[in-house]
Amino acid sequence: MDHAIDIACREELRRAGLPGQGVLVRLLALLRSAPEPHLSLGQVSRIMAENNLATPSGELDRQLRILADHGLLGRLPDTAAEPVFDTEPEPHSHLVYEETNQIVDLHVSPETLLAVIRQALAEQSDRVEIIVRVRGPSRGERAISDR
Repeated sequence: MDHAIDIACREELRRAGLPGQGVLVRLLALLRSAPEPHLSLGQVSRIMAENNLATPSGELDRQLRILADHGLLGRLPDTAAEPVFDTEPEPHSHLVYEETNQIVDLHVSPETLLAVIRQALAEQSDRVEIIVRVRGPSRGERAISDR
């Protein structure tokens, strides 16, 4: 594990009100260095096993949900058989291609997003499903606003 990533992850966890040590640090560091930003529970489990950190599926799911609940991971709407987590926690849009099981990040302005949606509807209106999710605040944001 890269020492700089390890230090950054410890600090991220502490800022989110979580302990900056143990399995969560190693898990977050592995996710931050993963080549793909969208990972299912099974994919994360394989990454953990490859790094000699095998964790039972239920426990790993719990740890991933803790990271997501504290704003350190994103969680895509449940479109697959198992949850998909996003290593980029900042709110952004996605295109999900079911046929190829590909998820594409859209870090674009609202105007560009509307243009993408218009184009998709114009080209394939019978195959496009739009899901709009309004995210609630993460626990870290709730804690700050409660002060």
